Amino acid sequence: MKLKDLFWDYSFNEAELRSLLEGKVNKVSHLDKARLYARILTSMRWYEIVDLVGKERLEELLDDEVLTKIYSKDLRRKFTIAKRILHQ
Repeated sequence: MKLKDLFWDYSFNEAELRSLLEGKVNKVSHLDKARLYARILTSMRWYEIVDLVGKERLEELLDDEVLTKIYSKDLRRKFTIAKRILHQ
């Protein structure tokens, strides 16, 4: 899945979103990495997410700042549990 497909409601291009994901830039327009991660978490399946961000960045992906940006309480709880399990 392309990152720009996750942002169908904005005019970001794939290269911009990849640069943000890879940490080459801090923001793309109003979008920061925490909001990018939140959109990834709410829009993709877990194994797709792991393939996209890599196992080494799961801790960053499940950071409290990211989780607070997820609107759904159920999804927030699910990823909080995943974070706890990964840190055992």
